[in-house]
Amino acid sequence: MSEVPRTSRARTWVRLMPVVAGALGFAGAVILFARNHPGRILDLVAFAGFGMLWLVPIRIVVLTLNAQGWRALFPKGHTVSLGLLTWLAFVRNAVNTLLPVAHVGGEVAAARYLIRRKVPAPVAVAGVVVETTITIFVQMGFALLGIGLLLSYMGDARLIERLWWGLAMAVPAGLVFVLLQYRSRLFTRLERGLARINTGLAVEAGGGAAVDEEIKSLYRRGRALIYCAFWQALSLLGGAGEFWVILHLLHQHASVRLAVLLESLVQAMQSAAFMVPGTLGVQEGGLIAIGAATGLPAEAALAISAVRRVRQIGISLPVLLLWLRAGRASSGEGAVRRDDMSAL
Repeated sequence: MSEVPRTSRARTWVRLMPVVAGALGFAGAVILFARNHPGRILDLVAFAGFGMLWLVPIRIVVLTLNAQGWRALFPKGHTVSLGLLTWLAFVRNAVNTLLPVAHVGGEVAAARYLIRRKVPAPVAVAGVVVETTITIFVQMGFALLGIGLLLSYMGDARLIERLWWGLAMAVPAGLVFVLLQYRSRLFTRLERGLARINTGLAVEAGGGAAVDEEIKSLYRRGRALIYCAFWQALSLLGGAGEFWVILHLLHQHASVRLAVLLESLVQAMQSAAFMVPGTLGVQEGGLIAIGAATGLPAEAALAISAVRRVRQIGISLPVLLLWLRAGRASSGEGAVRRDDMSAL
């Protein structure tokens, strides 16, 4: 078999898998809504009304905190403004939410944007990789908190035991991933494969070896890593605040404990289901399961999910359209060009 058909087949599978996962997730979400009194769910969402506009400033705060942590990873001489990184945090979120890109397309888009803004390519790519890795570990810690809070609702239960085991397996996997980044020249080895499936990221980064060296340099900056993790944790707490507001808008019992529990475990499920665009179906099923453990009715859990979907689309769709429009209006030095879309 020739090299060209193999390359074409690999590219097709990479692009097809998130589409299939998204279709299955969407079907699952529709079934869940259809089986749990959709009229009651719509009535609950109607209670929220224009109160959902409060979710916009909360989301701005959440992503600004996220961007502040990301900003800490840029070395002196290559500092990027908080405003630009906040905008890119919105872009990352919009691309990962609305496009079938397996929750990595937003990272690719952000790195390419920074490169076109004259940030050295290895610095841009390494910053995205390390920031994403730190976020995963912070989410693991937050998930531990969530499991502890779930224990306070359920007591000793099999579900909690399974969650503990799942997290226990995820932590070593994360450590292995960090070790691969630091010791095995991961990007050097993956550069050819990434180019074959047309991400464009490794080639544009000027070589995998340069990215590997920049990643190593970042992992030696302990204070920057801690600073980044601190702001990422604050960002997650801001997400818990969003859940607290949603519970109030839907006239449900709102407590800090329940809000933190929802945010921590929903974030963990979203990370685990990274192949599903927008975590369609996963968010809905997860909220129903958490609701069953905490006394939250299934209709209320699905109404929470619906409000979050309204917020996601209401913010992410305009951001995505602005990003694409900026790319079309650019003459080659702007945010995104047609080849950026092919990279996703």
